[in-house]
Amino acid sequence: MVSFENIQNYSIEFPDEWTFLWSAEEARQISNAHKDQIYFLNDEATNFVNRYLETSKIIGRLEDPISQNYFNNIEKYQITENTADLKKWLFNTNLPFDKFVFTDCTSGGYSIMLTWKMVIKYCEGLFFSEDLYIFDNTLNWALFYYHENEITFGLKKIYNKEIEYDKALIVNQIIQKLNK
Repeated sequence: MVSFENIQNYSIEFPDEWTFLWSAEEARQISNAHKDQIYFLNDEATNFVNRYLETSKIIGRLEDPISQNYFNNIEKYQITENTADLKKWLFNTNLPFDKFVFTDCTSGGYSIMLTWKMVIKYCEGLFFSEDLYIFDNTLNWALFYYHENEITFGLKKIYNKEIEYDKALIVNQIIQKLNK
């Protein structure tokens, strides 16, 4: 069974198609040090990552893709043609370079596990044409790239799943009593 502790075991070879690393040929030419920090995930792991994200309550509405009820800080960033500015902004999030993060399902049909350092390094390919969530397993932060060159970044989690679970139990108990 897939978990964040063993998810790397569910990786697949670099795809023979266009990805955020550009062409398959260009992807094969990146350094082994970078390849060791990028994992394309198989269907089972992709489903796990997507279910985790979908049940997290992070996802908001289209106009607010990161839920205002989940994070204390929501920041917007407009991407320009100056990639150096984008990389600087990503760097200034102060996320650990060696921390593995996850994307939701890409157009290729798989999620990707990569370090934050690789997000910064290959941001031009990641933030190119399709909407994309990036987050880590703690859910203490999340990033959403909107295909019209806008990033929404949520930080400092305020959502408490235990409290929300208790609230849902109380509501369900009330509904059960009303239906008797």
